[in-house]
Parts: sequence; structure tokens; C-alpha cells
Amino acid sequence: MSWTREQFTFHDLQKLLFKLAEKVKAFHGLAPAEIGEILSRAEKCTFDPGVAIVKEGNTGPHMYIILEGEARVTKKGRDGDVELARLSAPDSFGEMALVDKEVRSATVTADSFCVMVRIDDKAFQAKPEIGLKVYRNIAAVLTERLRSADELLAWRL
Repeated sequence: MSWTREQFTFHDLQKLLFKLAEKVKAFHGLAPAEIGEILSRAEKCTFDPGVAIVKEGNTGPHMYIILEGEARVTKKGRDGDVELARLSAPDSFGEMALVDKEVRSATVTADSFCVMVRIDDKAFQAKPEIGLKVYRNIAAVLTERLRSADELLAWRL
């Protein structure tokens, strides 16, 4: 099987709370109880090496947080696929599709066995006061990525 989906156990959730609060930018400023609320609606996913976790052009209202493993982000370019980034714990991806409900802008492929948290938009809609905080943090993450991309583009022109 290329990937597996399962619910988090209580023990999994307890271990994750403080790790996510400290290291995942989308969760900065959230109390452990607020993160627990989100995780109660999240899924644990595992992916084998070489499996495309999300594909450019596909839809999907999920964001992912890498707990274990490594992945790479690629985008179709004029001369084939271009590598945009390498990801590892505690990186996240999929925030744009979560926010704007548009197609995925890139493909993310597992380079090694990966364990991830998969969160859909319903987790944030269930508790709007928590969702507001997370979306504000996601805006900061996306702004940081845009500034970085602008800098790279400026040096290539």
C-alpha cells in the first residue's frame, strides 16, 4: 500500500500537543487545548517513499504537517519538473489549497517513509475562534514564502 490513513490515539495526541505548539508556525500562539481540538479532527497519514502526497493541479482542502520523514516539492516548468523545496519535520504544506480551495500549485512527494498530520478545513470551521488564529498564522507563513520567492526571482532576472 502506498499510504495509510488512521485516527490519532490519545497517546499520540498527548505527545504531539507540545511539539506542534513549539515548532509548527501555523499553531504559534495556540494553547495546548486549542491544538488538541484541531488534532481531534485530524488524521494521521503515512506515506511510502516515492508516493505523491499531493499533486499539482489536483484539489483537496487539506494541509499537512510532517512528523517524520522527508519530502520534496516540485512544480512543472518549461523544461520539466523544478524542485522548489525539501521538507522535513516540522514543516507544513498545503496551506494555499486549504485557504483558497483552488487546485494544488505543486506536487509534494515522499522521499522517505513519512508520518504526517492531515487537517482539513472542517477542523477550523468547527471552532471559528481557533480557526481565526490558525488562518492568521497561515497568512504569515504564506507571506514569508512569497517574500522568499520574490527574492529568488529578483536575483534570477
